[in-house]
Amino acid sequence: MSEESSRIRQIADVKIIDVNDYLGSYAAAELRETLANLVNQDVQKIIVNLSQVKHINSVAIGALVGTAKQLRLKDGDVKIYGLAENIKRTFDLIGASDIVEIHDSEDSALSTF
Repeated sequence: MSEESSRIRQIADVKIIDVNDYLGSYAAAELRETLANLVNQDVQKIIVNLSQVKHINSVAIGALVGTAKQLRLKDGDVKIYGLAENIKRTFDLIGASDIVEIHDSEDSALSTF
């Protein structure tokens, strides 16, 4: 993802993606590519910080769900935190929250790995 819309940092063996953008079509495609690149690099633990995101589209949700499913086959996972209430409702409505673990904070997400 571009530096303006996100950054990737690491704590122990967990990669954390801080998304700082409206996750519309362009940024969602970048997120999907970033997640795919991390999976291809054999990263198994990913946390996505969505606390700065006010809108997320289906491509971004699909990328998160698909990556979680992929990583679980390798004993890894994707966890997210910082969802705005409207985004949390969307995840709940479409069933994505049944697949991707949602946490209130980074510490909470980290503690589950």
